[in-house]
Amino acid sequence: MTKRPSLASSMRALAEDTAPDPVALVAKAREPVTTAKAAPATRAGMKRLLTPVTPELHKRLKMLAVSQDTTLEAIARTALEAYLLHNASN
Repeated sequence: MTKRPSLASSMRALAEDTAPDPVALVAKAREPVTTAKAAPATRAGMKRLLTPVTPELHKRLKMLAVSQDTTLEAIARTALEAYLLHNASN
């Protein structure tokens, strides 16, 4: 009867078989990292404004956007511009 290999020797053999190629690691490290997506041309030069809203308000705005065949972004921009025009005297 033959002796079964030990877990330690099996793990070493597995580690040796799957060890990464150091040359490939260096080449990958030198590749430029591109994590950010380019903004669409329609948003070039714009700042992002985030604000929390209630689920009901979000739903109402989304339904309005669908019924008017527009986006939440367009509605928010229009609303902010209207607010500023209304309060421009301050």
